[in-house]
Amino acid sequence: MDIITKTGEIWSENAIGAVISIIKESDDSIESERKLTHWLEEMNCQLIAMALERIDAELYQIYRSQGWRVARRDSRTIYCHYGELTYARRLLQKDGKSFYPLDRKMGFEPRKHYSLGMIERIVDAVAITTSRSASELIQSLAGIAISHQSVISLKNYAGKKAKTYEKALIEEEKAESPTQPDIIAIEGDGIVLKNKEKGGVSEVHRLQVYEGVRKNGNRTELVGLRCFASTSRKELFAMVASYLQGHYDLSKTTVLSNGDGGSGYQFQDFERMVEGCLDHQHFRDCYHVHEKIRTRLSFCNRKLIDRIIRELHQTDDIMKQIPVWMDTARSCARTGADLEEVDKLQSYLERNASYIPSLRQRGIHTEIHLGTAETNHRFYSYHMKRQGRSWSSEGMEYMVWILTARKNKTLTQALLYHANGKSYKKMDRAMHKAVVQAERRMRNYRTGCLEGRIGVYGASSSPMGRLARAIQKY
Repeated sequence: MDIITKTGEIWSENAIGAVISIIKESDDSIESERKLTHWLEEMNCQLIAMALERIDAELYQIYRSQGWRVARRDSRTIYCHYGELTYARRLLQKDGKSFYPLDRKMGFEPRKHYSLGMIERIVDAVAITTSRSASELIQSLAGIAISHQSVISLKNYAGKKAKTYEKALIEEEKAESPTQPDIIAIEGDGIVLKNKEKGGVSEVHRLQVYEGVRKNGNRTELVGLRCFASTSRKELFAMVASYLQGHYDLSKTTVLSNGDGGSGYQFQDFERMVEGCLDHQHFRDCYHVHEKIRTRLSFCNRKLIDRIIRELHQTDDIMKQIPVWMDTARSCARTGADLEEVDKLQSYLERNASYIPSLRQRGIHTEIHLGTAETNHRFYSYHMKRQGRSWSSEGMEYMVWILTARKNKTLTQALLYHANGKSYKKMDRAMHKAVVQAERRMRNYRTGCLEGRIGVYGASSSPMGRLARAIQKY
């Protein structure tokens, strides 16, 4: 094993000696393990800092030919996966503009103490537990002291970027050739969460689009699944409509929509999203239909309720059978309130009779099984409802976008998209050229002055100030 010292020299014996010394000075195996981990992180960060400074020098040569000049060299400390990194880099200026090329190319955000990779790790932690627990978790596993307020701030930051990326991705997909599946399914539902600011509750609206189902071992998974969620129903439906119109050729596609019939999840709401499709078949979610029957007929015998539900999905004419079922239910009523419940159920079934028949009853042959939106609710409700959590409007919105990005597996791309714009999919040309050149120079590298600065305690136009500027440009 080798160790890189502060002078840039590599000594195998120094590394062995350092490890032996740490083990010798430790009281037990746990302490030695902790100290060795900390020592390795320091050595890794030192190595990475020296590599970044060489890449920074090569980047300056590239930008120097474009007229950029060095204003000064600054040190910066940032927390990364591999530890607390402190490195020096050049601030370039030209025509009144300035930037740190190394920070931009590495994706180190201005005024952020954490790298994008570290932000992703923190967001992953807060997505599965509370902000205070996430803070303790990061402290324990990564050795980084971070307050729960900082965790919340980074969560909101990542959520905002996830929202920006999802919207940008929809626009990018419009330019691509649309796909033409025979059938797509759209399902929607809402989740009610506690709201701190309103002192009551707020609703999170969800929609998911998929193209089919495939077997994955003993389980099934949705093909081409794309999830959407927001606290604004209007914004959500506009986004999904844009996605459907840009991603699919709906003129050749049959659309199956499924909803519980609540506000925003009725036939006409889905119809506006899939305008121009080959055929649109809307379904009333069977889980909610069954729950409605069981709730309204709670005074009836369990076998009667099960028989009504079973026949509901077997008969060819629901409207014809509804009066028969309801008359049987009325014969079991004991009070006037029971009769009222039967009347309400009859109105509900007659109002939704055209949406209740299943895929088989309508003669639609597909492997799709509608109703998965209810199953996927668990992903959101588990992370946002447990432990008595309540949310601010802003915090709720950003957390929803983070969970959606995790569900769509786009959180990493969202963070990179914010860092590099539309070039997030490939390495920057200037950065590639700089690292290649730095690698070539490694063969003839000799250690010199790592970093130096002349203190100027007077005017920058003085002889000492002019000398400092001349030295700091290189």
